[in-house]
Amino acid sequence: MRINRYLALCGFGSRRAVEDLIRGGAVSVGGEITYDLARQIAEGDKVKVLGKPAVPPKEHEYVMLNKPKGYLCSATDPFDRPTIYRLMPSAFRKLHYVGRLDYNSRGLILLTNEGGLTHSLLHPSQEVPRTYRVWTRKPLAKKDMKILLAGVDIGFDHDAVAVSIKPMDDHTEIVLREGKNREIRRMLEVVGYRVVDLQRIRFGSLELGDLPEGEYRRLDASEISRLHGKKKD
Repeated sequence: MRINRYLALCGFGSRRAVEDLIRGGAVSVGGEITYDLARQIAEGDKVKVLGKPAVPPKEHEYVMLNKPKGYLCSATDPFDRPTIYRLMPSAFRKLHYVGRLDYNSRGLILLTNEGGLTHSLLHPSQEVPRTYRVWTRKPLAKKDMKILLAGVDIGFDHDAVAVSIKPMDDHTEIVLREGKNREIRRMLEVVGYRVVDLQRIRFGSLELGDLPEGEYRRLDASEISRLHGKKKD
């Protein structure tokens, strides 16, 4: 496989990030520094980054967590606030989360050690849908739904746009195709609403289902296959 994909699978960041490492002379193959972004890595090649061996995990792991409120999507916190890793065995600290939820939000978090999958799920070009249940102090008016569907400025380099908005009995279901920081909360603030609760129930093809809050489980083979396949579903 190409060297950038190989290094991403080894956990050295996105393909763009590892290309910067290659251009900077940080990567060697067979003891020789390479600057070739199209370099193919064959079985048995000894690849190093900054002198350290680059070896893909022998086995990939995929875990779903139902994050409660009051936990950070972070490995550590300088203020000693609880992180999502306190909810799982210490061995799962080697897994990275795919798309964070803020401290006061809850719901589906995917964790894995497969860098290539992480990159493909999070890259904006893939437009992987995220589905949220959102509770606000007052119901969303139709005119405000139209504004959100057209797009609102929340301070990034482009407008945040809701793919769909579906009013339910006691909440609203909103689908986005990106995951900017506190995006839904910021979008709703623009049109005059305050979020009191937010839960992610779907990420791409992966559904939270009846997994209890604060619990985790490994994905089954069909879930893993769908994540690698048709990610936009």
